[in-house]
Amino acid sequence: VSWSAKKQPLVARSSAEAEYRSLAHTTSELLWIQSLLVDLKIPIHTPVLLCDNISAVLIAHNPVLHARTKHLELDIHFV
Repeated sequence: VSWSAKKQPLVARSSAEAEYRSLAHTTSELLWIQSLLVDLKIPIHTPVLLCDNISAVLIAHNPVLHARTKHLELDIHFV
């Protein structure tokens, strides 16, 4: 279980955007840790990433640009 809290470097226009940015950052860290463990030949299960913001989860499942998500930057569509 990993948990952290920190100030985001950019101002989010909505709570969904803030949560989605956090999901993208956490996903990149998960992939790095997963590749490290594979290199060390440590068996792992597929990590599970949880989010309590329904809007952020919906954006992650369907990252198509809509009128409400057009302001999201492309680099955070990493989830």
